[in-house]
Amino acid sequence: MGLPRLVIPLALALALPAFAQDGRVWNFDDNPEAPALGFGAPDSDDLVIGLSCEPSAKQMTIVASVGSTRLVPGPSVPLKLSTGTTSLVLIGNAIANESDGTVSIEVTGAPNPRLFSLLRAGPSLTIEVPGATETIPLGGAAPHVALLEKLCLGRR
Repeated sequence: MGLPRLVIPLALALALPAFAQDGRVWNFDDNPEAPALGFGAPDSDDLVIGLSCEPSAKQMTIVASVGSTRLVPGPSVPLKLSTGTTSLVLIGNAIANESDGTVSIEVTGAPNPRLFSLLRAGPSLTIEVPGATETIPLGGAAPHVALLEKLCLGRR
Protein backbone atom coordinates (compact mmCIF):
# COMPACT_ATOMS: atom_id res chain seq x y z
CA MET A 1 0.00 0.00 0.00
CA GLY A 2 2.95 2.37 0.65
CA LEU A 3 4.38 2.08 -2.88
CA PRO A 4 1.29 3.37 -4.76
CA ARG A 5 1.15 6.37 -2.42
CA LEU A 6 4.73 7.21 -3.41
CA VAL A 7 4.26 6.55 -7.13
CA ILE A 8 1.47 9.08 -7.63
CA PRO A 9 3.30 12.08 -6.07
CA LEU A 10 6.49 11.06 -7.90
CA ALA A 11 4.64 10.81 -11.22
CA LEU A 12 3.06 14.22 -10.63
CA ALA A 13 6.41 15.77 -9.75
CA LEU A 14 7.98 14.37 -12.91
CA ALA A 15 5.07 15.59 -15.03
CA LEU A 16 5.17 19.19 -13.75
CA PRO A 17 7.78 20.39 -16.25
CA ALA A 18 5.70 18.91 -19.07
CA PHE A 19 2.57 20.62 -17.77
CA ALA A 20 4.46 23.92 -17.47
CA GLN A 21 5.66 23.69 -21.06
CA ASP A 22 2.19 22.74 -22.27
CA GLY A 23 1.13 26.33 -21.52
CA ARG A 24 3.70 27.56 -24.03
CA VAL A 25 2.70 27.86 -27.65
CA TRP A 26 3.99 29.26 -30.92
CA ASN A 27 2.55 32.67 -31.76
CA PHE A 28 2.87 34.28 -35.18
CA ASP A 29 2.38 37.92 -36.15
CA ASP A 30 2.29 38.24 -39.93
CA ASN A 31 2.61 42.04 -39.97
CA PRO A 32 4.54 42.56 -43.25
CA GLU A 33 6.56 45.43 -41.74
CA ALA A 34 7.67 43.46 -38.67
CA PRO A 35 6.74 39.75 -38.78
CA ALA A 36 7.46 37.76 -35.63
CA LEU A 37 7.31 34.15 -34.46
CA GLY A 38 7.80 33.23 -30.82
CA PHE A 39 7.46 30.32 -28.43
CA GLY A 40 6.24 31.16 -24.94
CA ALA A 41 3.28 31.47 -22.64
CA PRO A 42 0.49 33.62 -24.06
CA ASP A 43 -0.20 36.95 -22.35
CA SER A 44 3.02 36.84 -20.33
CA ASP A 45 6.71 37.71 -20.46
CA ASP A 46 7.59 33.99 -20.61
CA LEU A 47 9.29 33.78 -24.01
CA VAL A 48 11.73 30.93 -24.70
CA ILE A 49 12.63 32.08 -28.21
CA GLY A 50 11.45 34.88 -30.43
CA LEU A 51 12.29 35.59 -34.08
CA SER A 52 11.41 38.92 -35.64
CA CYS A 53 12.54 40.88 -38.63
CA GLU A 54 12.37 44.22 -40.34
CA PRO A 55 12.22 43.37 -44.05
CA SER A 56 12.79 46.96 -45.17
CA ALA A 57 16.04 47.09 -43.17
CA LYS A 58 16.96 43.48 -44.07
CA GLN A 59 17.49 42.80 -40.37
CA MET A 60 16.44 39.93 -38.12
CA THR A 61 16.53 39.59 -34.36
CA ILE A 62 16.53 36.34 -32.41
CA VAL A 63 16.00 36.44 -28.65
CA ALA A 64 16.45 33.31 -26.52
CA SER A 65 15.89 32.95 -22.81
CA VAL A 66 16.35 29.48 -21.37
CA GLY A 67 17.14 30.20 -17.72
CA SER A 68 20.91 29.84 -17.54
CA THR A 69 22.58 30.78 -14.27
CA ARG A 70 25.97 31.05 -16.03
CA LEU A 71 25.00 33.87 -18.39
CA VAL A 72 26.21 37.33 -17.51
CA PRO A 73 25.45 40.43 -19.56
CA GLY A 74 28.02 41.08 -22.27
CA PRO A 75 28.94 40.61 -25.91
CA SER A 76 29.97 37.55 -27.94
CA VAL A 77 27.81 34.86 -26.37
CA PRO A 78 27.09 31.69 -28.39
CA LEU A 79 23.54 30.59 -29.13
CA LYS A 80 23.30 27.10 -30.62
CA LEU A 81 20.07 26.02 -32.29
CA SER A 82 19.76 22.42 -33.42
CA THR A 83 17.32 19.83 -34.61
CA GLY A 84 18.51 16.29 -35.11
CA THR A 85 22.02 16.43 -36.56
CA THR A 86 21.58 19.91 -38.06
CA SER A 87 22.72 22.90 -36.03
CA LEU A 88 23.39 26.60 -36.33
CA VAL A 89 25.65 28.57 -33.99
CA LEU A 90 25.05 32.31 -33.76
CA ILE A 91 26.86 34.91 -31.67
CA GLY A 92 24.87 37.51 -29.78
CA ASN A 93 24.78 39.75 -26.75
CA ALA A 94 23.65 38.62 -23.32
CA ILE A 95 21.20 41.21 -22.03
CA ALA A 96 19.88 41.47 -18.47
CA ASN A 97 16.16 41.75 -17.91
CA GLU A 98 15.91 44.03 -14.90
CA SER A 99 12.27 43.20 -14.18
CA ASP A 100 12.81 39.50 -13.45
CA GLY A 101 16.59 39.10 -13.12
CA THR A 102 16.99 36.78 -16.12
CA VAL A 103 19.56 37.10 -18.89
CA SER A 104 18.62 36.57 -22.54
CA ILE A 105 20.74 36.27 -25.65
CA GLU A 106 19.92 38.61 -28.50
CA VAL A 107 21.33 38.03 -31.99
CA THR A 108 20.82 40.71 -34.62
CA GLY A 109 21.85 40.51 -38.26
CA ALA A 110 20.68 39.81 -41.76
CA PRO A 111 17.93 37.17 -42.11
CA ASN A 112 19.64 33.79 -42.22
CA PRO A 113 18.17 31.24 -44.68
CA ARG A 114 19.83 28.44 -42.66
CA LEU A 115 17.64 29.37 -39.68
CA PHE A 116 14.46 28.84 -41.68
CA SER A 117 15.78 25.50 -42.97
CA LEU A 118 16.53 24.49 -39.39
CA LEU A 119 13.00 25.35 -38.28
CA ARG A 120 11.67 22.97 -40.95
CA ALA A 121 14.19 20.17 -40.27
CA GLY A 122 12.62 18.28 -37.39
CA PRO A 123 9.97 17.86 -34.75
CA SER A 124 11.81 19.80 -32.05
CA LEU A 125 14.35 22.58 -31.60
CA THR A 126 17.12 22.45 -29.01
CA ILE A 127 18.32 25.81 -27.76
CA GLU A 128 21.73 25.83 -26.08
CA VAL A 129 23.32 28.74 -24.24
CA PRO A 130 26.22 28.64 -21.78
CA GLY A 131 24.89 26.77 -18.75
CA ALA A 132 21.47 25.73 -20.08
CA THR A 133 19.70 23.73 -22.76
CA GLU A 134 16.00 23.58 -23.57
CA THR A 135 14.16 21.58 -26.21
CA ILE A 136 10.86 22.85 -27.57
CA PRO A 137 8.39 21.36 -30.08
CA LEU A 138 8.38 22.75 -33.62
CA GLY A 139 4.96 21.45 -34.63
CA GLY A 140 3.18 24.71 -33.85
CA ALA A 141 5.79 26.72 -35.75
CA ALA A 142 5.69 24.63 -38.93
CA PRO A 143 2.62 26.27 -40.50
CA HIS A 144 4.23 29.73 -40.14
CA VAL A 145 7.87 29.20 -41.12
CA ALA A 146 7.39 29.54 -44.89
CA LEU A 147 5.50 32.83 -44.58
CA LEU A 148 7.96 34.20 -42.01
CA GLU A 149 10.83 33.33 -44.36
CA LYS A 150 9.07 34.93 -47.30
CA LEU A 151 8.37 38.12 -45.34
CA CYS A 152 11.85 38.37 -43.77
CA LEU A 153 13.72 37.69 -46.97
CA GLY A 154 11.48 40.00 -48.98
CA ARG A 155 10.40 37.29 -51.40
CA ARG A 156 7.17 37.68 -53.31
